[in-house]
Amino acid sequence: MPTAAENKLLKQSKILDAATRLFLDGTVAGTAIDDVVKLAGVAKGTFYLYFRDKYDLLDQIVIRRTAAIFTESCDALRQRAAAETMDRVEQFLTLTDDIVARLAADRRFTALIDKRFSICFTPSALEKNPGLYSCVEYLTGLLTGSDCSADAARTKLYILIDMVGSVCCDAILSERPCPVESLMPLLHEMIRKLLEVNEID
Repeated sequence: MPTAAENKLLKQSKILDAATRLFLDGTVAGTAIDDVVKLAGVAKGTFYLYFRDKYDLLDQIVIRRTAAIFTESCDALRQRAAAETMDRVEQFLTLTDDIVARLAADRRFTALIDKRFSICFTPSALEKNPGLYSCVEYLTGLLTGSDCSADAARTKLYILIDMVGSVCCDAILSERPCPVESLMPLLHEMIRKLLEVNEID
């Protein structure tokens, strides 16, 4: 028999799943909270136990999915890095390519993200998701060194992921400033340069 905590997580998950389906099939603006709770099979009051409003719900959906994409990409990178020799630049370029491929494969969700890929780096998201936290720590470790403190490394990581997410969303969805395939060499070059920048005091 599920515990009270498990029941809460199940109800919250049902709401998130229902809203994701409705937002992807229609629009956020065109979806009412009543539609979400009806599809989720929960009472409207239950919705407000977990979410302030529809836009808080949207943020939680985006955090959940971007965290999953980031974690899956990082886990794939760690497996590859364990099997072959890769320097930190190669690892970040591999991570970038994997994230971009996942975003390109799910254009509807990429449109829902609306260039907010780095939202999964909020303290509460990291606290609730040990896998995500582990990935952030792994990548921060790659960036930390004699020329870069752990704090500076976390900032660099945030900049890298935010740049990849926002720039590639536009390229994937509207080919701005160019198609994503054409953008990747320049993005790789910018990542290389960012990784070469010393810590700023």
